[in-house]
Amino acid sequence: MNKKNRTKITTLDLFGDYSYPSQSWSVPSWVAKSEDFIEILKDIITCDVTEEKYKEPDSFKELFAHLRGRNYAIFEDRFLVCLTQGRLAYLVNTGFTKVSASEEVFELSNWKIQI
Repeated sequence: MNKKNRTKITTLDLFGDYSYPSQSWSVPSWVAKSEDFIEILKDIITCDVTEEKYKEPDSFKELFAHLRGRNYAIFEDRFLVCLTQGRLAYLVNTGFTKVSASEEVFELSNWKIQI
């Protein structure tokens, strides 16, 4: 992906002067503008992955249909995951890193999607 089309997001950008540990992520500009992405990232940082906001998907079919819709999921209540070019990717400081895994590898109980 073109480096010029990337945006750096920091915990300071997300929370202002709030005292969360300093972290930053380099993501595509269009991702940084996504309200859903920002909301989920904030929820992961603040450990606000509650049953009022998120649910366990009923099946892998539901999970991957959710991800194919340019939505995000949470894995193990701490990793923000998306689907890019047909592969799962999770957010790290340098951006999204692709995962080499099939749908059967995961336990559904480890996943959360927005309600």
